Amino acid sequence: MFMGQYEHTIDTKGRIIIPAKYRNELGDTFVITKGLDGCLFIYPSQEWIDFADKLMGLSSSQNTRRLQRQFLSKAMEVTTDKQGRILIPGLLRESAGLEKDVVFLGMMNRIEVWDKERLKAEEEIEETAGLDEAMDELGISL
Repeated sequence: MFMGQYEHTIDTKGRIIIPAKYRNELGDTFVITKGLDGCLFIYPSQEWIDFADKLMGLSSSQNTRRLQRQFLSKAMEVTTDKQGRILIPGLLRESAGLEKDVVFLGMMNRIEVWDKERLKAEEEIEETAGLDEAMDELGISL
């Protein structure tokens, strides 16, 4: 399970070091795709296969096609180099606004990759949005 938060810097070529805590569980090759809320998602290969199978098994509808376009059309398989870095494709860097300071968030079965400033803005929205109410609505208690 992925958890925790790690900050790294993306270089001018678009390469970034995958946090050491995540590398073993990810393996050498994994999938990166456009995520939600302005971030990227990284999935270990088997988790990606499971997720893609769910998307392919959905009934054909406009919402299904939107979901498939969101995740499948932007997905790319990446491999770490000897230093534990990956090259984040330009299309994905641009969609997530990744320029220099990047934050990795462990989210159980996947990792989210955020531009540091974009994440800060998102967290400010979450703080004012009443997470306690959302938890109540979902039946989650601490």
